[in-house]
Amino acid sequence: MTPKGLALMAALCLVLLIVAPASAGPQGYSLQELEEIALKTHPGLKKAGEEVKKSEAELRIAKQYPNPQVEGTASREREIPGPETGVGYTVALSQTLEWPGRRARRQEAARFGIDSARKLVTNEELNVIAKLRELYYRLLADEQFVKVARENLDSAKQLLDLIEKRVRLGESRQLELLKAQVEFHTLEREYQKAKTLQDGDRQVLNRFLLENLPADYSITGKFTALDEVIPLARWREAALSAHPLLSAQNAAVRQAESTLAAERQAWVPDVTVKAFYNRDIDLSAVGGGISIPLPLWNRKGGEVDKAAAARRQAESDLSLTRQELETKLAAQYSLYMVARRQVESYQKNILPQAAESLRLAEFTYRHGETGLLDLLDSRRVYRATEQDYYKALLEYWLARAELWRIAGGGI
Repeated sequence: MTPKGLALMAALCLVLLIVAPASAGPQGYSLQELEEIALKTHPGLKKAGEEVKKSEAELRIAKQYPNPQVEGTASREREIPGPETGVGYTVALSQTLEWPGRRARRQEAARFGIDSARKLVTNEELNVIAKLRELYYRLLADEQFVKVARENLDSAKQLLDLIEKRVRLGESRQLELLKAQVEFHTLEREYQKAKTLQDGDRQVLNRFLLENLPADYSITGKFTALDEVIPLARWREAALSAHPLLSAQNAAVRQAESTLAAERQAWVPDVTVKAFYNRDIDLSAVGGGISIPLPLWNRKGGEVDKAAAARRQAESDLSLTRQELETKLAAQYSLYMVARRQVESYQKNILPQAAESLRLAEFTYRHGETGLLDLLDSRRVYRATEQDYYKALLEYWLARAELWRIAGGGI
Protein backbone atom coordinates (compact mmCIF):
# COMPACT_ATOMS: atom_id res chain seq x y z
CA MET A 1 0.00 0.00 0.00
CA THR A 2 1.28 3.45 -0.90
CA PRO A 3 2.04 6.06 1.75
CA LYS A 4 -0.96 8.06 0.59
CA GLY A 5 -3.20 5.01 1.05
CA LEU A 6 -1.82 4.40 4.54
CA ALA A 7 -2.51 8.00 5.48
CA LEU A 8 -6.10 7.77 4.23
CA MET A 9 -6.67 4.55 6.19
CA ALA A 10 -5.25 6.08 9.36
CA ALA A 11 -7.50 9.11 8.97
CA LEU A 12 -10.52 6.87 8.43
CA CYS A 13 -9.74 4.86 11.57
CA LEU A 14 -9.40 8.07 13.56
CA VAL A 15 -12.77 9.30 12.35
CA LEU A 16 -14.39 5.97 13.28
CA LEU A 17 -12.90 6.11 16.78
CA ILE A 18 -14.29 9.62 17.26
CA VAL A 19 -17.73 8.96 15.79
CA ALA A 20 -18.34 5.50 17.32
CA PRO A 21 -18.82 6.64 20.96
CA ALA A 22 -21.10 9.43 19.87
CA SER A 23 -23.25 7.14 17.75
CA ALA A 24 -23.42 4.39 20.34
CA GLY A 25 -26.78 4.06 22.05
CA PRO A 26 -27.45 3.78 25.80
CA GLN A 27 -25.71 0.92 27.54
CA GLY A 28 -27.92 -2.10 28.04
CA TYR A 29 -27.63 -3.96 31.35
CA SER A 30 -28.58 -7.58 31.78
CA LEU A 31 -30.06 -8.90 35.01
CA GLN A 32 -26.76 -10.54 35.94
CA GLU A 33 -24.86 -7.26 35.51
CA LEU A 34 -27.38 -5.42 37.66
CA GLU A 35 -27.09 -8.08 40.35
CA GLU A 36 -23.31 -7.71 40.40
CA ILE A 37 -23.66 -3.95 40.88
CA ALA A 38 -26.19 -4.44 43.69
CA LEU A 39 -23.97 -6.91 45.54
CA LYS A 40 -21.09 -4.44 45.42
CA THR A 41 -22.96 -1.32 46.49
CA HIS A 42 -25.97 -2.15 48.66
CA PRO A 43 -25.49 -0.78 52.21
CA GLY A 44 -27.42 -3.66 53.76
CA LEU A 45 -24.69 -6.06 52.71
CA LYS A 46 -22.03 -3.82 54.22
CA LYS A 47 -23.94 -3.80 57.50
CA ALA A 48 -24.22 -7.60 57.46
CA GLY A 49 -20.49 -7.81 56.69
CA GLU A 50 -19.76 -5.84 59.85
CA GLU A 51 -21.61 -8.50 61.85
CA VAL A 52 -19.12 -11.04 60.48
CA LYS A 53 -16.25 -8.84 61.62
CA LYS A 54 -17.82 -8.59 65.08
CA SER A 55 -18.04 -12.39 65.24
CA GLU A 56 -14.42 -12.70 64.13
CA ALA A 57 -13.48 -10.29 66.91
CA GLU A 58 -15.33 -12.56 69.37
CA LEU A 59 -13.07 -15.41 68.27
CA ARG A 60 -9.97 -13.29 68.86
CA ILE A 61 -11.31 -12.43 72.32
CA ALA A 62 -11.86 -16.12 73.07
CA LYS A 63 -8.27 -16.88 72.06
CA GLN A 64 -6.77 -14.22 74.32
CA TYR A 65 -5.04 -15.27 77.52
CA PRO A 66 -5.55 -13.45 80.81
CA ASN A 67 -2.93 -10.78 81.38
CA PRO A 68 -0.31 -11.48 84.02
CA GLN A 69 -0.43 -9.40 87.18
CA VAL A 70 2.56 -7.70 88.82
CA GLU A 71 2.43 -6.72 92.50
CA GLY A 72 4.90 -4.71 94.50
CA THR A 73 5.09 -3.58 98.13
CA ALA A 74 7.62 -1.54 100.08
CA SER A 75 7.94 -0.88 103.83
CA ARG A 76 10.16 0.87 106.36
CA GLU A 77 11.63 -1.80 108.67
CA ARG A 78 13.52 -1.89 111.98
CA GLU A 79 15.42 -4.85 113.26
CA ILE A 80 14.09 -6.27 116.55
CA PRO A 81 15.97 -6.17 118.78
CA GLY A 82 18.42 -3.51 117.61
CA PRO A 83 18.55 -0.01 116.24
CA GLU A 84 19.21 -0.93 112.61
CA THR A 85 16.55 0.28 110.12
CA GLY A 86 16.07 -0.16 106.37
CA VAL A 87 13.60 -0.59 103.54
CA GLY A 88 11.96 -3.92 102.68
CA TYR A 89 10.10 -4.74 99.50
CA THR A 90 8.29 -7.56 97.75
CA VAL A 91 7.80 -8.11 94.04
CA ALA A 92 5.36 -10.78 92.78
CA LEU A 93 4.24 -11.97 89.35
CA SER A 94 1.03 -14.00 88.97
CA GLN A 95 -0.58 -15.61 85.92
CA THR A 96 -4.04 -17.16 85.72
CA LEU A 97 -4.18 -20.42 83.76
CA GLU A 98 -7.51 -21.24 82.17
CA TRP A 99 -8.63 -24.81 81.73
CA PRO A 100 -7.92 -25.88 78.13
CA GLY A 101 -11.28 -27.59 77.67
CA ARG A 102 -13.26 -24.48 78.57
CA ARG A 103 -11.08 -22.31 76.33
CA ALA A 104 -11.62 -24.72 73.43
CA ARG A 105 -15.38 -24.64 73.93
CA ARG A 106 -15.48 -20.84 73.94
CA GLN A 107 -13.44 -20.70 70.76
CA GLU A 108 -15.66 -23.33 69.18
CA ALA A 109 -18.74 -21.26 70.03
CA ALA A 110 -17.11 -18.19 68.47
CA ARG A 111 -16.37 -20.09 65.26
CA PHE A 112 -20.00 -21.18 65.00
CA GLY A 113 -20.95 -17.54 65.52
CA ILE A 114 -18.81 -16.61 62.52
CA ASP A 115 -20.51 -19.30 60.43
CA SER A 116 -23.92 -18.01 61.43
CA ALA A 117 -23.01 -14.41 60.60
CA ARG A 118 -21.68 -15.40 57.19
CA LYS A 119 -24.86 -17.28 56.37
CA LEU A 120 -26.88 -14.24 57.36
CA VAL A 121 -24.81 -12.23 54.88
CA THR A 122 -25.78 -14.76 52.21
CA ASN A 123 -29.42 -14.39 53.21
CA GLU A 124 -29.16 -10.62 52.93
CA GLU A 125 -27.69 -11.09 49.45
CA LEU A 126 -30.77 -13.13 48.54
CA ASN A 127 -33.05 -10.36 49.77
CA VAL A 128 -31.13 -7.73 47.83
CA ILE A 129 -31.19 -9.76 44.61
CA ALA A 130 -34.89 -10.54 45.04
CA LYS A 131 -35.67 -6.83 45.46
CA LEU A 132 -33.53 -6.01 42.44
CA ARG A 133 -35.36 -8.60 40.35
CA GLU A 134 -38.67 -7.08 41.34
CA LEU A 135 -37.54 -3.64 40.14
CA TYR A 136 -36.02 -5.17 37.01
CA TYR A 137 -39.18 -7.02 35.99
CA ARG A 138 -41.33 -3.98 36.70
CA LEU A 139 -39.16 -1.97 34.35
CA LEU A 140 -39.40 -4.69 31.69
CA ALA A 141 -43.18 -4.56 32.05
CA ASP A 142 -43.10 -0.77 31.79
CA GLU A 143 -41.32 -1.08 28.45
CA GLN A 144 -44.12 -3.31 27.17
CA PHE A 145 -46.81 -0.95 28.46
CA VAL A 146 -45.11 1.99 26.75
CA LYS A 147 -44.76 0.00 23.53
CA VAL A 148 -48.45 -0.94 23.58
CA ALA A 149 -49.49 2.62 24.37
CA ARG A 150 -47.35 3.96 21.52
CA GLU A 151 -48.75 1.42 19.05
CA ASN A 152 -52.30 2.26 20.12
CA LEU A 153 -51.58 5.96 19.71
CA ASP A 154 -50.14 5.39 16.24
CA SER A 155 -53.20 3.36 15.26
CA ALA A 156 -55.51 6.04 16.60
CA LYS A 157 -53.61 8.68 14.60
CA GLN A 158 -53.97 6.62 11.42
CA LEU A 159 -57.69 6.18 12.09
CA LEU A 160 -58.07 9.90 12.77
CA ASP A 161 -56.36 10.74 9.48
CA LEU A 162 -58.62 8.28 7.63
CA ILE A 163 -61.80 9.75 9.13
CA GLU A 164 -60.66 13.31 8.44
CA LYS A 165 -60.21 12.31 4.82
CA ARG A 166 -63.65 10.68 4.70
CA VAL A 167 -65.27 13.76 6.27
CA ARG A 168 -63.68 16.00 3.65
CA LEU A 169 -64.97 13.69 0.93
CA GLY A 170 -68.42 13.58 2.52
CA GLU A 171 -68.23 9.84 3.19
CA SER A 172 -68.43 10.19 6.99
CA ARG A 173 -70.26 12.44 9.41
CA GLN A 174 -68.66 15.07 11.62
CA LEU A 175 -69.73 13.06 14.66
CA GLU A 176 -67.36 10.22 13.73
CA LEU A 177 -64.50 12.71 13.52
CA LEU A 178 -65.28 13.94 17.04
CA LYS A 179 -65.27 10.36 18.34
CA ALA A 180 -61.94 9.65 16.68
CA GLN A 181 -60.45 12.84 18.13
CA VAL A 182 -61.63 11.92 21.63
CA GLU A 183 -60.15 8.44 21.21
CA PHE A 184 -56.84 9.89 20.01
CA HIS A 185 -56.51 12.30 22.92
CA THR A 186 -57.45 9.56 25.40
CA LEU A 187 -54.70 7.27 24.06
CA GLU A 188 -52.29 10.19 24.06
CA ARG A 189 -52.87 10.64 27.80
CA GLU A 190 -52.42 6.88 28.36
CA TYR A 191 -49.11 7.00 26.51
CA GLN A 192 -47.88 9.91 28.62
CA LYS A 193 -48.98 8.09 31.78
CA ALA A 194 -47.09 4.94 30.73
CA LYS A 195 -43.98 7.01 29.99
CA THR A 196 -44.21 8.77 33.36
CA LEU A 197 -44.50 5.45 35.21
CA GLN A 198 -41.55 4.07 33.26
CA ASP A 199 -39.40 7.10 34.10
CA GLY A 200 -40.31 6.75 37.76
CA ASP A 201 -39.39 3.07 37.86
CA ARG A 202 -36.11 3.83 36.09
CA GLN A 203 -35.24 6.32 38.82
CA VAL A 204 -36.20 3.84 41.54
CA LEU A 205 -33.95 1.14 40.08
CA ASN A 206 -31.03 3.52 39.68
CA ARG A 207 -31.50 4.81 43.22
CA PHE A 208 -31.55 1.26 44.52
CA LEU A 209 -28.15 0.85 42.89
CA LEU A 210 -26.95 4.13 44.44
CA GLU A 211 -26.97 5.98 41.10
CA ASN A 212 -24.34 3.67 39.59
CA LEU A 213 -26.15 3.53 36.25
CA PRO A 214 -25.92 6.23 33.56
CA ALA A 215 -28.93 8.46 33.09
CA ASP A 216 -29.78 6.95 29.70
CA TYR A 217 -29.28 3.32 30.69
CA SER A 218 -31.44 0.52 29.33
CA ILE A 219 -32.05 -3.06 30.39
CA THR A 220 -32.05 -6.27 28.41
CA GLY A 221 -33.68 -9.59 29.08
CA LYS A 222 -36.58 -11.88 28.36
CA PHE A 223 -40.09 -11.09 29.53
CA THR A 224 -42.58 -13.04 27.46
CA ALA A 225 -40.74 -16.40 27.49
CA LEU A 226 -41.57 -18.52 30.54
CA ASP A 227 -39.13 -20.65 32.48
CA GLU A 228 -39.50 -24.39 32.75
CA VAL A 229 -41.88 -25.72 35.37
CA ILE A 230 -40.04 -27.00 38.45
CA PRO A 231 -42.01 -29.26 40.84
CA LEU A 232 -42.66 -28.12 44.38
CA ALA A 233 -40.66 -31.07 45.73
CA ARG A 234 -37.48 -29.73 44.13
CA TRP A 235 -38.07 -26.25 45.49
CA ARG A 236 -38.64 -27.74 48.95
CA GLU A 237 -35.52 -29.87 48.72
CA ALA A 238 -33.46 -26.84 47.71
CA ALA A 239 -34.88 -24.73 50.54
CA LEU A 240 -34.27 -27.32 53.27
CA SER A 241 -30.77 -28.18 52.08
CA ALA A 242 -29.32 -24.81 51.10
CA HIS A 243 -31.33 -21.96 52.57
CA PRO A 244 -28.90 -19.63 54.39
CA LEU A 245 -31.40 -18.91 57.19
CA LEU A 246 -31.53 -22.61 58.09
CA SER A 247 -27.74 -22.86 57.85
CA ALA A 248 -27.37 -19.79 60.08
CA GLN A 249 -29.83 -21.21 62.60
CA ASN A 250 -28.02 -24.56 62.59
CA ALA A 251 -24.78 -22.75 63.35
CA ALA A 252 -26.56 -20.83 66.12
CA VAL A 253 -27.69 -24.13 67.68
CA ARG A 254 -24.12 -25.46 67.57
CA GLN A 255 -22.88 -22.21 69.07
CA ALA A 256 -25.39 -22.52 71.93
CA GLU A 257 -24.30 -26.11 72.55
CA SER A 258 -20.65 -25.10 72.75
CA THR A 259 -21.51 -22.22 75.08
CA LEU A 260 -23.46 -24.61 77.31
CA ALA A 261 -20.52 -27.03 77.44
CA ALA A 262 -18.20 -24.16 78.39
CA GLU A 263 -20.55 -23.04 81.18
CA ARG A 264 -20.79 -26.58 82.55
CA GLN A 265 -17.02 -26.60 82.92
CA ALA A 266 -16.90 -23.10 84.36
CA TRP A 267 -17.50 -24.25 87.95
CA VAL A 268 -14.01 -25.75 87.93
CA PRO A 269 -11.91 -22.77 89.05
CA ASP A 270 -8.96 -21.44 87.16
CA VAL A 271 -5.54 -21.81 88.75
CA THR A 272 -3.37 -18.77 89.37
CA VAL A 273 0.38 -19.42 89.48
CA LYS A 274 2.47 -16.93 91.43
CA ALA A 275 6.22 -16.22 91.76
CA PHE A 276 7.66 -13.66 94.18
CA TYR A 277 10.87 -12.15 95.51
CA ASN A 278 10.94 -10.74 99.07
CA ARG A 279 13.76 -8.76 100.62
CA ASP A 280 13.63 -7.69 104.26
CA ILE A 281 16.15 -5.94 106.42
CA ASP A 282 17.73 -9.19 107.55
CA LEU A 283 16.81 -11.76 104.87
CA SER A 284 15.70 -12.31 101.26
CA ALA A 285 13.43 -14.99 99.86
CA VAL A 286 12.37 -16.33 96.49
CA GLY A 287 9.28 -18.48 96.16
CA GLY A 288 6.11 -19.30 94.35
CA GLY A 289 2.64 -20.64 94.89
CA ILE A 290 -0.76 -21.26 93.43
CA SER A 291 -4.17 -19.77 94.08
CA ILE A 292 -7.40 -21.72 93.54
CA PRO A 293 -10.84 -20.27 94.30
CA LEU A 294 -13.03 -22.69 96.23
CA PRO A 295 -16.38 -23.28 94.43
CA LEU A 296 -18.44 -23.45 97.60
CA TRP A 297 -21.12 -20.82 97.13
CA ASN A 298 -21.14 -20.34 93.38
CA ARG A 299 -21.00 -23.43 91.18
CA LYS A 300 -22.21 -21.57 88.05
CA GLY A 301 -25.66 -23.17 88.24
CA GLY A 302 -27.41 -20.04 87.04
CA GLU A 303 -25.06 -19.61 84.08
CA VAL A 304 -25.58 -23.26 83.09
CA ASP A 305 -29.36 -22.93 83.24
CA LYS A 306 -29.21 -19.74 81.17
CA ALA A 307 -27.02 -21.39 78.52
CA ALA A 308 -29.31 -24.45 78.45
CA ALA A 309 -32.34 -22.21 77.92
CA ALA A 310 -30.50 -20.40 75.12
CA ARG A 311 -29.77 -23.72 73.44
CA ARG A 312 -33.41 -24.82 73.66
CA GLN A 313 -34.43 -21.43 72.29
CA ALA A 314 -32.04 -21.81 69.34
CA GLU A 315 -33.43 -25.28 68.62
CA SER A 316 -36.99 -23.91 68.70
CA ASP A 317 -35.98 -21.07 66.38
CA LEU A 318 -34.55 -23.63 63.97
CA SER A 319 -37.79 -25.63 63.95
CA LEU A 320 -39.85 -22.47 63.59
CA THR A 321 -37.71 -21.23 60.70
CA ARG A 322 -38.06 -24.56 58.90
CA GLN A 323 -41.83 -24.58 59.43
CA GLU A 324 -42.22 -21.00 58.18
CA LEU A 325 -40.10 -21.70 55.10
CA GLU A 326 -42.12 -24.76 54.15
CA THR A 327 -45.41 -22.92 54.69
CA LYS A 328 -44.34 -19.85 52.70
CA LEU A 329 -42.89 -22.04 49.97
CA ALA A 330 -46.12 -23.99 49.49
CA ALA A 331 -48.22 -20.81 49.44
CA GLN A 332 -45.88 -19.00 47.06
CA TYR A 333 -45.69 -21.99 44.73
CA SER A 334 -49.48 -21.91 44.41
CA LEU A 335 -49.37 -18.21 43.49
CA TYR A 336 -46.59 -18.92 41.01
CA MET A 337 -48.52 -21.69 39.28
CA VAL A 338 -51.71 -19.60 39.10
CA ALA A 339 -49.77 -16.75 37.50
CA ARG A 340 -48.14 -19.14 35.07
CA ARG A 341 -51.46 -20.66 33.97
CA GLN A 342 -52.87 -17.18 33.42
CA VAL A 343 -49.97 -16.26 31.15
CA GLU A 344 -50.27 -19.52 29.22
CA SER A 345 -53.99 -18.92 28.77
CA TYR A 346 -53.34 -15.43 27.38
CA GLN A 347 -50.61 -16.69 25.05
CA LYS A 348 -52.54 -19.67 23.69
CA ASN A 349 -56.14 -18.46 23.58
CA ILE A 350 -57.16 -15.03 24.81
CA LEU A 351 -54.63 -12.81 23.06
CA PRO A 352 -54.85 -14.53 19.62
CA GLN A 353 -58.66 -14.39 19.76
CA ALA A 354 -58.63 -10.70 20.68
CA ALA A 355 -56.21 -9.97 17.83
CA GLU A 356 -58.40 -11.83 15.34
CA SER A 357 -61.49 -9.99 16.56
CA LEU A 358 -59.72 -6.64 16.06
CA ARG A 359 -58.55 -7.63 12.59
CA LEU A 360 -62.09 -8.48 11.54
CA ALA A 361 -63.45 -5.26 13.02
CA GLU A 362 -60.89 -3.18 11.10
CA PHE A 363 -61.60 -5.11 7.90
CA THR A 364 -65.37 -4.66 8.12
CA TYR A 365 -65.04 -0.98 9.01
CA ARG A 366 -62.81 -0.22 6.03
CA HIS A 367 -65.36 -1.91 3.77
CA GLY A 368 -68.22 0.05 5.28
CA GLU A 369 -69.94 -2.94 6.87
CA THR A 370 -69.73 -1.64 10.44
CA GLY A 371 -69.56 1.75 12.11
CA LEU A 372 -66.80 3.55 13.95
CA LEU A 373 -68.26 2.69 17.36
CA ASP A 374 -67.84 -1.03 16.70
CA LEU A 375 -64.23 -0.51 15.66
CA LEU A 376 -63.43 1.58 18.74
CA ASP A 377 -65.00 -1.04 21.00
CA SER A 378 -62.90 -3.78 19.38
CA ARG A 379 -59.76 -1.72 19.81
CA ARG A 380 -60.53 -1.02 23.48
CA VAL A 381 -61.09 -4.73 24.11
CA TYR A 382 -57.83 -5.68 22.43
CA ARG A 383 -55.95 -2.89 24.22
CA ALA A 384 -57.29 -3.99 27.61
CA THR A 385 -56.52 -7.63 26.79
CA GLU A 386 -52.95 -6.83 25.81
CA GLN A 387 -52.39 -4.77 28.96
CA ASP A 388 -53.85 -7.53 31.14
CA TYR A 389 -51.50 -9.99 29.43
CA TYR A 390 -48.43 -7.97 30.37
CA LYS A 391 -49.77 -7.51 33.89
CA ALA A 392 -50.12 -11.28 34.15
CA LEU A 393 -46.54 -11.65 32.93
CA LEU A 394 -45.36 -9.20 35.58
CA GLU A 395 -47.22 -11.13 38.29
CA TYR A 396 -45.61 -14.34 37.01
CA TRP A 397 -42.06 -12.98 37.19
CA LEU A 398 -42.61 -11.37 40.59
CA ALA A 399 -44.00 -14.66 41.91
CA ARG A 400 -41.03 -16.51 40.41
CA ALA A 401 -38.55 -14.12 42.04
CA GLU A 402 -40.22 -14.46 45.44
CA LEU A 403 -40.31 -18.24 45.10
CA TRP A 404 -36.59 -18.20 44.34
CA ARG A 405 -35.94 -16.08 47.44
CA ILE A 406 -37.99 -18.31 49.74
CA ALA A 407 -36.17 -21.38 48.40
CA GLY A 408 -32.86 -19.78 49.31
CA GLY A 409 -31.67 -19.40 45.72
CA GLY A 410 -31.04 -23.13 45.53
CA ILE A 411 -32.56 -23.43 42.05
